[in-house]
Amino acid sequence: MRVAVTGAAGFIGSHIVEELVTGGHQVLAIDGLLAGLYPAEVKRSVFDGLPEQGVDRVVADLRAADLVELLDGVDAVINEAAMPGQAVSWLEFELYASCNLTAVQRLAEACLEAGVGRLVQVSTSSAYGRNAVGNEGLPLAPISPYGVTKVAAEALVQAYVRERGLDAVILRYFSVYGPRQRPDMAYHLFCEALRDGRELTVFGDGRQSRSNTYVTDVAAATIAALTAGDPGLVANIAGGESIALLDALEVLADALGAEPRIAWQPAQVGDQRDTRGDAGLAREVLGWTPQVGVKEGLTAQAAWHRGRRADSES
Repeated sequence: MRVAVTGAAGFIGSHIVEELVTGGHQVLAIDGLLAGLYPAEVKRSVFDGLPEQGVDRVVADLRAADLVELLDGVDAVINEAAMPGQAVSWLEFELYASCNLTAVQRLAEACLEAGVGRLVQVSTSSAYGRNAVGNEGLPLAPISPYGVTKVAAEALVQAYVRERGLDAVILRYFSVYGPRQRPDMAYHLFCEALRDGRELTVFGDGRQSRSNTYVTDVAAATIAALTAGDPGLVANIAGGESIALLDALEVLADALGAEPRIAWQPAQVGDQRDTRGDAGLAREVLGWTPQVGVKEGLTAQAAWHRGRRADSES
């Protein structure tokens, strides 16, 4: 299968590209390499580091590129491209709306015109709002402009499924972590500070919890969705364990042999209190279950950060 992966230079997208190649697929890796929460040089480094065999790289902004021409000969699309981050979205609404909604509309139209067999649209537990605890029947109540744009994109894709015959499914990711995590995300920041002996920041009381999902588990679920599930499916992709932020910090500190020095700050506007997704539908329809426990995954992420330091010193 020839699969286009948008956002291929990102944290999750790059892992999906690697897993697709391992599975024998041909990949069209697309990324706009836009500056934002990711420094452009970090994205470029990840993009250039994708496998040589089985991957065609294209730098393209979904808001402006000729997507019909780009998707010629593509069997399926995984749309990982988005502008992430809840707190920052309050300051950059037009950017978030264009990247997370306008780009999705252009991609849906292009999939229809190019004859793409399936679109996997990636969404988020942020669709549920402050307490994302339960299954897909939870009310959608986003508490940030980022969450609003992702919910709007879901509704748009569902309209294309119902009215235009688009074959698309939607996956709501829960708190993805692991190697190459976005530089603005808590575990990445914690690991870098612990490794370097620096003070780290905890927002709120530190007891907010997350239904963490390891990145290779997310990749496996997303690839399964290329061929499983009826059009219009919406499924939570959530790890089987939930952990409080301070407990996760303790695991990371133990793995790195460090004592955390914490600077406490008020909770951020738009931050979720608890996420604990029920992934029963993904198990049933996609045949997917998470394989990496939270302690194992956090230890692996810590080891990756330790390795980055060793590489920079060699």
